[in-house]
Amino acid sequence: MADDNYELSDDQVQNIREAFFVFDPDKKGIIPTKKLGDVMRNLGHQLRPEELGELIKIVDQDSNGTVDFDEFLPLMAQKIKEKQEEEFYKNLFRMLDKKKKGFITCDDLRYILKGLRDELDLSDEEINDMIQEVDEDGNNEVSFDEFFKLMTSE
Repeated sequence: MADDNYELSDDQVQNIREAFFVFDPDKKGIIPTKKLGDVMRNLGHQLRPEELGELIKIVDQDSNGTVDFDEFLPLMAQKIKEKQEEEFYKNLFRMLDKKKKGFITCDDLRYILKGLRDELDLSDEEINDMIQEVDEDGNNEVSFDEFFKLMTSE
């Protein structure tokens, strides 16, 4: 449901550059991979150790122990896109969770999916299957995590 390309604004690129170069005192455009987590935290992205390990594998494909700015920038564009997407769905979920119980009903979810039916090319049967998949225990409640997973799955 999401676009794979994300364009950063000039201000975003500048903020990322500044955060990156804090850990690159020689201004060569290269930091050790062990500093990647620090840069990410500096930019407001808290990563679990396993997430950080996966990112290092992605940006340090030659396993030389360094990350250059040109490798780092697309990674940050993706992280910013993911964060904005999550915020969008959190806001949508909050609007649907009118009683502030921390969940929405399957009927609420059905309403959303029917509104997206044309865009997503969904039949009533597919909508029902999606809801049944999300509501595994049959309690008619959908948490944010379940909602987010459903809305962002391909």
